[in-house]
Amino acid sequence: MQDIPLWYWLIVFFALGACVGSFYNVIVYRMPRGISLINPPSHCPLCKKHIPIRYNLPIVGWLWLRGKSACCKQPISVIYPIGESLCGLLGALSLFAAVAVGYGAVVPELFSAPVTNPAVWANALALFWLLLGAYPVCAVDCQYKLIPDSISVGGIVAGLLISFIPGGVTPLQSLIGAVAAGGGLYLLGLIASKVLKKEAMGFGDVKLLAGYGALMGLTGAVETLVVAAILGLLVMVPYGKISARKAERANASADDAQTAGQIPFGPFLAVAAPFMYLWGEPLFQMYLKFVLGE
Repeated sequence: MQDIPLWYWLIVFFALGACVGSFYNVIVYRMPRGISLINPPSHCPLCKKHIPIRYNLPIVGWLWLRGKSACCKQPISVIYPIGESLCGLLGALSLFAAVAVGYGAVVPELFSAPVTNPAVWANALALFWLLLGAYPVCAVDCQYKLIPDSISVGGIVAGLLISFIPGGVTPLQSLIGAVAAGGGLYLLGLIASKVLKKEAMGFGDVKLLAGYGALMGLTGAVETLVVAAILGLLVMVPYGKISARKAERANASADDAQTAGQIPFGPFLAVAAPFMYLWGEPLFQMYLKFVLGE
């Protein structure tokens, strides 16, 4: 591992990202429909025949079959290889960004040199989870108002495991981040629900932020929550008004009009998390200088 150059690891991270993207395609399709992620195994959604492993290869399988199923020759949506390719690029980007932060910059010489800094690997794995996890969170939560436990609870487990790599978040910071971030958001949602007399925060958001706390520590999770809340307000306020007006014009009930203007909070957390992992500290220092005038 010490002698393997960066360019090779970028290819590996792209391949891993594409494989994870293929699994996320399964999550996006099956989870909202209440279908097990394990059983039945991969099968054609049209004729229900089992799909051989060679046709399940991310990106390659779709190209091999020329965009049609091997069993019934029906078109396979191009969304699948696009999602896998995007996740592959995000996987490679996670390592590239970690190297850029760890070494200050990525010069051509680094591509042929091995990555020896443990902190770079800790950051790369955390960013890998944060960047790729945004795909199923946004896809499922926007449409079904659900956040997959494989991403939220899985983030807690992944964060605790990654914390044992030297140079990143320590195990104690990871544990405190998960408990304090998740617990704090749960209490905040509980208080808001009492005040507003309606559910103000879904438990899926609580588990998702707990996962981010495990990956980023408490400070990173709080920064993510603040930025996500700002983004949410910038989007939800005008969207809610526009949706409510459309519902009123369609003679919908007050409850339907209110529901039409609701946007899930999970995607904002998912988008803010990788940015704050990379640039949370510099942005916080800039904010302090702006407020304190130093």
